[in-house]
Amino acid sequence: MADSSYDFDVAVIGAGPAGYVAGIRAAQLGANACVIDKGELGGCCTNVGCIPTKALWHAANLLQQMRHADEAGIDVTGLTLNYAAAAARRDAVVAKLRGGIKALLAANKVEHVRAAARFEDAHTLALEGDGPDRLRARHVIIATGSQSVELPSAPFDHEVIWDSGDAVTANELPESVIIVGGGYIGVEFAGLYSAFGVEVTVVEALDRILPGVDLDCARVVVRRLKKAGAALHPGTKLESVARDGGGVRARLSDGREVSAQRMLVCVGRRPYFAGLAPEAAGIEPGKARRIEVNEHMQTSQPHVYAVGDVVGDPQLAHVASQEAVVAAAHATGSITAAMDYRVVPACVFASPEVAMVGMGEEQAREAVGEHVVVKKFPLQALGKAHVIGDTDGFVKMIADGRRGELLGVHACGPMASAVLGEAALALQLECTAEELAATIHAHPTLPEALREAADGVVGPPINWRG
Repeated sequence: MADSSYDFDVAVIGAGPAGYVAGIRAAQLGANACVIDKGELGGCCTNVGCIPTKALWHAANLLQQMRHADEAGIDVTGLTLNYAAAAARRDAVVAKLRGGIKALLAANKVEHVRAAARFEDAHTLALEGDGPDRLRARHVIIATGSQSVELPSAPFDHEVIWDSGDAVTANELPESVIIVGGGYIGVEFAGLYSAFGVEVTVVEALDRILPGVDLDCARVVVRRLKKAGAALHPGTKLESVARDGGGVRARLSDGREVSAQRMLVCVGRRPYFAGLAPEAAGIEPGKARRIEVNEHMQTSQPHVYAVGDVVGDPQLAHVASQEAVVAAAHATGSITAAMDYRVVPACVFASPEVAMVGMGEEQAREAVGEHVVVKKFPLQALGKAHVIGDTDGFVKMIADGRRGELLGVHACGPMASAVLGEAALALQLECTAEELAATIHAHPTLPEALREAADGVVGPPINWRG
């Protein structure tokens, strides 16, 4: 692919789970590739998102388990949380994975350019940072990610009013926190803080916590949050915010006033391409202020691609990485490479975990009408759940009753994310409930719950009353 008029065959702007993957795959396919990013390798996910939050959740889960250790005959009198040590481990995990990305780029001969990039024209990028002032690339892949949505009534000051990055990188716990937004980010932090003994208030403008998540799953999470002492206010808007000493005071639409040491605003994320000047390359952002692409991840300029959060929903790291693989393949000559969004698994790392893939009940009823079959296998009937001492949850399977075709799987319970891979594979391979029920699963394990739910769809089930 070498061309002397270009410095690189493929230049990737952004080094998150979309950007670094695009650079590596392009290089593996024979391209001279670079990854440009002014920040740390790994982007939001590695540095202030998926990885550090889950590292803290690991500590929270251990703490919750130890609080019930006496049920297993273990005396843990004097159990305390050393948050400084938990934060240090969080940082160590992030540094380890960031170093891994650096090593992968080097091993695949992908040049890392630490700079901010801006389009000068369709093939030329002006750079501000280390290295050259500009470079030219035959193909450009935009992977600039997203940023937290800011509320006019509660602008981020990163001291008292936080975004999710502030919250996850803080080295001290607040005594109390108001979380604005009851979606998956807000709920994850609500569960995390509750486990650590922080006083939590959640304010959600829509009529329920975890909107968009299976209602039965959301109910289990809400019940657990309330049991942990969190105050939940669905159907409530944030009217005004004022600094109150070293904390914050908020007036809500229901007339209440609530105060806390910190406010965490997590009402969504929006595509980020500030300073990129895509218009200079002939690319006009869409009405939703995102970079619009086709199934090959091409923008309106065929040699310029966009992947990850910058193209909009679903804003998930694993989707971003797959989009990057598609874009890199297409840019290096695989003209059939295209995205398939039919099967996209997603998790909410709450207490308990929620995992989902495929259609929800309402969507399935719209698709197949009266033929939809919904079966919910309770974890109270699962041996492994009793062994680990957590039976709160279920696996719900949705299928087309005419052919047994699987339409969706929704799970809520301990390590629900662990069963998601098999569920996604079953949908991807268009398995029927009968085929899944006929697949022998090891006993006692959590994935047995999938087979049991499928058994209920085929009916009648043996180990539970379906």
